[in-house]
Amino acid sequence: MGFPRETFALAAQPLIDGLAEFVQLQPVANSSQYNCSGGRVRRSLVTALRALDYRRGQILPRNAPPETLGALAHRWTYAVFAAALLRDLGTEQSEVSMRMFECWAPSVIHNWLGEDPALVAELRAALTGTAGRSNAIDELVERAAPGARPNTAVAVLPVAPALPIASAAETRLEMTGVVHEVAEPEFLDNLSTAGPEGPRRFMSWVHQGISNGSLPVNARGALVHGVEHGLLLVTPRIFREFIRHEGPGHDESNDAAKRLQRELLRAAWHLKAEGGVNFHVYAWKQHGRPTERIHGIVILAPERFFDQVPALNPALVRVNDLARAEER
Repeated sequence: MGFPRETFALAAQPLIDGLAEFVQLQPVANSSQYNCSGGRVRRSLVTALRALDYRRGQILPRNAPPETLGALAHRWTYAVFAAALLRDLGTEQSEVSMRMFECWAPSVIHNWLGEDPALVAELRAALTGTAGRSNAIDELVERAAPGARPNTAVAVLPVAPALPIASAAETRLEMTGVVHEVAEPEFLDNLSTAGPEGPRRFMSWVHQGISNGSLPVNARGALVHGVEHGLLLVTPRIFREFIRHEGPGHDESNDAAKRLQRELLRAAWHLKAEGGVNFHVYAWKQHGRPTERIHGIVILAPERFFDQVPALNPALVRVNDLARAEER
């Protein structure tokens, strides 16, 4: 699933524990593979693994604009997992899977999913057995169900779910001009205002880079820009630059940059948009029209970290603000 351990414990583990307690050690009758103690739990886990394996090759939600994929992708991954794990409960009575999901999933997860009504509708239909042909969640679950892939082993791959999402989003952004990397989808992290050592060291490095000119500001290709709400840090490139400055080996630089990015988000110094989105999309304006897009995290009240806050970049406009202006 690609969740941090604490997020998996909060969101996914209760469903697994609830299922195991509900079916106990029941076997799957008339099954050559699962007619054994604990067979029902084992089959449900296999179905969930298969569905997640298939989900890697899908862009979900379908037809979503690239700038929203990062905020929604993990919710859809979780919905595929939940529907696949609880699928067998619904074979006995159509409402059982939905009732158990409502009971076992924590309220914070229901609220998190509820920010995407289309997702909730598809998940409910998949859990109650009322899904139509266009239901992406049900399509993946049915494809993963026992018997759908006879004599085929489950592929448990190293977890890297953000890669296909980012790649697909970059492909779709090609129509808007020069393509930049799309930030990794956000996780359901518990944010803290403690300000851990890593993010503070990172912000000190940004301050030093701006002061000595090693980090250009407000220029094409720059990793730092002054924007209306604070300071835009272009992700994930600026975190990779910091890790390279710190000096780890090349093989671990990407993982270290991702960890630092998550730590900075947990520090809660940044601007969050509607739906809890951590990353923002800005467009360069040329002759009054948007061209190249960049993605990043906006640090609020940057005067907390800088003696002199960089000036606003008048050539940048936030994509959401641009869309509202065009509507008017």
